[in-house]
Amino acid sequence: MSQPKPASPRERALAEAKALDLSSQDFLAREFEIWDLLREELPVARTDRAPMAQGVTGGWVMTRYDDVADVLRRPEDFSSQIGLYPVRAWIPQAIDPPAHTGYRRLLNPWFTAEAMGKLEPHLEQYAGELADKMLANDEFDFVADFADPFPTVIFCELAGFPLADYPQIMDWKNMLMHANDGHSRGHALALAKGRALGIQGGPDKAGPTPEQFFQIRATVGLEIYGYLKKLIEERREQPADDMITKLLHAKYEGERTLTQEELEDTLFLLFMAGLDTVASVLGLIVKGFAEDPAKRREFVALMEDPERVASAIEELVRYHAIVTMPRRATGAIGFRGEQLAENEIIACPSPAANRDPAHFERPHELLYGRSPNRHIGFGLGPHRCLGIHLARRELRVALQAFHRRLPDYRLHPTKKPELFGGMKGASSVWLVKE
Repeated sequence: MSQPKPASPRERALAEAKALDLSSQDFLAREFEIWDLLREELPVARTDRAPMAQGVTGGWVMTRYDDVADVLRRPEDFSSQIGLYPVRAWIPQAIDPPAHTGYRRLLNPWFTAEAMGKLEPHLEQYAGELADKMLANDEFDFVADFADPFPTVIFCELAGFPLADYPQIMDWKNMLMHANDGHSRGHALALAKGRALGIQGGPDKAGPTPEQFFQIRATVGLEIYGYLKKLIEERREQPADDMITKLLHAKYEGERTLTQEELEDTLFLLFMAGLDTVASVLGLIVKGFAEDPAKRREFVALMEDPERVASAIEELVRYHAIVTMPRRATGAIGFRGEQLAENEIIACPSPAANRDPAHFERPHELLYGRSPNRHIGFGLGPHRCLGIHLARRELRVALQAFHRRLPDYRLHPTKKPELFGGMKGASSVWLVKE
């Protein structure tokens, strides 16, 4: 009997695109193999599941740097208002220019390099305290003991969220962001919330359906909005030196104060963005360092040199990019020989764009001195990350504080790292001292 003919690269690319699931463990195990295949064979790929768009069937995914950059720079054709947020659109992430420009102009002065530089002594102090406490043990979960609390507590202080609320804030964040992407705590919390809402799962009882997970997230979103409303009212009565008070006194385009909804929607975005991304990248970086001692030692050798460590941080962000940015076609549009329909979702994965060999020599290698390094780990275009200066500083300070105290470590022999997808990261990285 003759053997079946092996699938061609294009046939394999079509199959991978059709079944693309950024949250599956299979995808995470083969992520860059899949991105490389799609980039070569099917750079503008039709998929049955639009990544990062809950409940939407059908969409597109871009894998070449130039295509991702083009989409992100054209908000008139590719809108950030995707209409898929569990409560309301977040400001300014889900608002397009020209309205977006006014909100960014209002927020930008609070997140400049100079403003973030004033935080450095406090960042170093808190990072040192966390590291010392964590390293009192011979084995520890780097994510739970350091990567999660470090940026979260710093952001709570900046925003004006009471530190006593940290456990609840983290639970809300994990349910909203990680209900069904492989994050075990987020999943467990979401299931418990679903049971409290009377959700028993789909027809096969295998667990909540995508629509039910969206309902759970919407409920959590409303709880967060209620929390933010309470804090806003408290600051109206008792102003403080924090972001909530600044927002209350800010004026859009210098003309009017923000409405209640604008205040809540802006704080909601800051809540989500400030609690998740730096922690996720830190977990992936340290997992990578545990697996590659040579690259870890190379980083430790350069990390006290301001110029070299700045370059190294950029390369680590490129290499460990986590964000897939969804956009919506504002009309029927031809793009690279394909026809995109109005309102279709286009996924722009920075992990794929940042490994494009057309822009990055030896893209799958960490090259700390890489130059130029025009990665899009912080996004691109009008929606480029508002907190870029804070994120860079937190990553550098965290990695320096940890590696000054413990330059040598390895993964725990039995407690394996736990990875999640979508807005990807590591939810657990157990380490042991060397």
